[in-house]
Amino acid sequence: MIKLIACDLDGTVFDDNKNIDSELKTVVDKLSEKGILFTVISGRNIELMRNVVEHFNLKLPFVCNNGANIYQNNKLVHDNCVIGEYADKAAKLLYDNGIVFRAYTIEDVFCNGISDFFLARMKGFPKPFIDYSRDLDLKQYNTLKITSDFIDHMDKVDEIMEIINNYPDTCMVKAEDHVYCVNNHDATKGNGLRWVCDSLGIDMSEEVMMFGDNENDLSALEAAKVSVAMGNADEYVKSRCDYVCDDNNHNGVSKFLKEYFKDIL
Repeated sequence: MIKLIACDLDGTVFDDNKNIDSELKTVVDKLSEKGILFTVISGRNIELMRNVVEHFNLKLPFVCNNGANIYQNNKLVHDNCVIGEYADKAAKLLYDNGIVFRAYTIEDVFCNGISDFFLARMKGFPKPFIDYSRDLDLKQYNTLKITSDFIDHMDKVDEIMEIINNYPDTCMVKAEDHVYCVNNHDATKGNGLRWVCDSLGIDMSEEVMMFGDNENDLSALEAAKVSVAMGNADEYVKSRCDYVCDDNNHNGVSKFLKEYFKDIL
């Protein structure tokens, strides 16, 4: 029996214009009356998730930064930072290759250049950005993740990923299209969701339904009892899931939930 529904945000709950699935709040509220809980599992920073938390009136723990930290009621309850030495090496590697990135630390956010992706995503971000300098030593900070936009340098992705993935306890994963994230190896959406489930006394492999669209969702999708890929998901992600629903521009999540739980809604 499903006791928890977990959803990725971008490309899943959000449409391409960053509007939330218009039917989802109504559906999850009705399911909560039946004892089925709801949370979100995102690669986004907490500052870019506050509107979602407010929209759904989330009281459960929710996952940020691909599992690097978990919040509940705006309180940080768990974090899993990139080891300082390797956060610093990764940032310098990206900088030297001309890759635009944002290094999110608990203390500050460092930026290196701009791109259309960051201009759209970071609009209204409440914390000030600090220009990244190669002289900066990230070992002095607690780095949650480094998000990089390879849009003009896709030919460098494989080489840079191989280098970073060979750093101890560090990984680089595709987040969406040409965007990649550097995280602690243990900071995955799957591990984040597992932490949430453990805190709630829920069996992830038997009682969780997970929705996602990209490779950074796979660790959670593959560990859940029921995995649902969006219609707009990568083909590989679709092939690893139990179901494929409608796309993110047509309320794919809420449509699937209404059909799956039609006997109790």
